[in-house]
Amino acid sequence: MTAAVDPWQKLLASWDDQQTGYLPRREERFAMMTRTIGEVIGDSFVALDLGCGPGSLSQRILAAHPAATAIAVDADPLLMELGRHALSDYADRLRWVDADLRDPHWHESLGVDSVDVVVSTTALHWLEPGVLFAVYRRVAQLLRPGGILLNGDNMPYDPGQATHERLAEAANERAAREAFTIAGVPDWERWWSEAAGNDLLASAARERTARRELADQVYGPRDGDRLTSLATHVTALTEAGFGEIATIWQNLDDRVLLAVR
Repeated sequence: MTAAVDPWQKLLASWDDQQTGYLPRREERFAMMTRTIGEVIGDSFVALDLGCGPGSLSQRILAAHPAATAIAVDADPLLMELGRHALSDYADRLRWVDADLRDPHWHESLGVDSVDVVVSTTALHWLEPGVLFAVYRRVAQLLRPGGILLNGDNMPYDPGQATHERLAEAANERAAREAFTIAGVPDWERWWSEAAGNDLLASAARERTARRELADQVYGPRDGDRLTSLATHVTALTEAGFGEIATIWQNLDDRVLLAVR
């Protein structure tokens, strides 16, 4: 007899499939971040996951490090609702915080004064440069001495790197075609449409729409397709007081940036 598939786990798996369609080496990126934490910090730590979505990165960190705990921060009620249910097995080690990184007081909801690790993946690129600088300054204050920040995201090449940019664009288009056209994986628009129509997420979807409309009034519309350059991240981290800053994993413009406090 085949065991029934938990609907929340199925939804999380569909999210991961959709994200992997855009980032075919996403699991490799996750593995690099998870392994680096263990090698630099150890196995027991408190991690802060910024722009966590449904908690895909926190899930992998906690699975690899059973003595660790994580604080997952996001402002999207639908993704957090999905994560709370799908990752309920980690409830004693994973705490969810509803906060918008554009709010200067976002850190006041964390319930802690310091953490050992800050991570983010495919999230910080939508912050305006001024907000990104402020977030990195706050992260530097939260991290204990010797703590680390790991940011995995698409970070475009600096101006004058047209060949590299063209290669990255071609690779991204090829990955999307193979996943969404050939394999039939739901792309971004289709995933959100299906999620909004799912009875499990219908209430959270309505709240998401209302919140986004209010946030647009407060902060202005955000451009989710805009990417922040590597140079901007490095400048912001340097200004925040981080010492060692370097790319530790890269697939064209998809990078993992490590900064040491």
